[in-house]
Amino acid sequence: MNARERTGRWLITADRVWDGAAAAPVPYGFVLLDGDRIAAVGRQADLGDGDTTAAARLDLPGATLMPGLIDAHVHLTFSGSDVPVRDYLREARAGAAALAVRAVVNLRAAVEAGVTTVRDLGTPNEVAFPLRAAVADGRIPGPRVLTSGRPITVTGGHCHWFSHECDSPTEIRVAVRTQVRDGADWIKLMVGGGNLTPRTNPVRPQFTEEEVRACVEESDRLGRPVATHAYDPLSIRRSAAAGARTIEHCLFETADGIAYDPATADLMAARSIAFVPTISGALHRMRDGTELIAPRFRDRHQHVREVFRLLLAAGVPMVAGSDAGVPHRAFDGFPADLAALAGADGIGLTRHQALVAATSGAAAGLGIDDAGTLTPGHRADLLAVDGDPLRDLGALLRPRLVVAAGRRVRGPDTGTG
Repeated sequence: MNARERTGRWLITADRVWDGAAAAPVPYGFVLLDGDRIAAVGRQADLGDGDTTAAARLDLPGATLMPGLIDAHVHLTFSGSDVPVRDYLREARAGAAALAVRAVVNLRAAVEAGVTTVRDLGTPNEVAFPLRAAVADGRIPGPRVLTSGRPITVTGGHCHWFSHECDSPTEIRVAVRTQVRDGADWIKLMVGGGNLTPRTNPVRPQFTEEEVRACVEESDRLGRPVATHAYDPLSIRRSAAAGARTIEHCLFETADGIAYDPATADLMAARSIAFVPTISGALHRMRDGTELIAPRFRDRHQHVREVFRLLLAAGVPMVAGSDAGVPHRAFDGFPADLAALAGADGIGLTRHQALVAATSGAAAGLGIDDAGTLTPGHRADLLAVDGDPLRDLGALLRPRLVVAAGRRVRGPDTGTG
């Protein structure tokens, strides 16, 4: 199927339909798609002749229909290899076209795994914005792209090689205005240092409280939410106090260990500031014994899990994000990451909570009003998996059908059977 083609009017039935929020799926349900929108959702027994008029039909016995997944933290031009920065710099020297090729491959991998929306939090504008448009108009297959484009960092700071380097509140405000002018959906602020960038400190802030506040104030004025990169307690606190929409990583990590701050958690809960625990994939790989994890997390992973559990207990909303593109985080790995969030070996989420964090909860946390649930009028973003993910999250690893904005990107064609 050409990426530009939409499904038209299409009736899909399955043993279960989960709307992205309910405690249990609807048995023997259906979803009716009309172009790029959901037209109806319900039980097969309630279908009337008028509901199926001129609709192609696809029956998926044994499957569960659910909303397409939302991955709230990716990097479109990173390779996911052992050395993604080296890969990025090599491809950047070849030009924007080489970076775009990498991003196209990544987007295809994500959507075929069932991800129908990604939020990109760090990609050059000349790649991120044209790719967003190319997916939207059907020129290439992929999930809907929300993107910050270029992040904001300090001189020599985390991800400085594709960021605005700013060293004062005024420079930050100019960078925000530039990103909004050029088309950013979000503003990404590197409040602390990062692991991928030599000579930065991931457990200390890069920006002052005044600088973080300037970023959020200017972004609010221009109608853009802010996502902050923050590992350490002070960076997290500054992000929450300024009013960021989401805080990425949010580990409460210090040079001496983990130092959870209940007062910051209470502030985040009161302001509905979501955290995005991008470490979930690494925890999953540790559990599998593959040890593809930063050395410091090998000793601290139990404390990290406890931090996330405490944040959830405090009422802080959580949005699932993979950090796809950084070392050993593949763009098709998000379903496996969700499995790492649930159960005793994860961060204590139930299977339902893990699924919500990547569907309706993600949509709420990111301010998306037309996706995340199977609701008439919403985008036709649909995932069908073999089995029942509310009983076994491993079902997410068995996709049978993926529809993104009404375009079938994986699975059988229409036709009865």
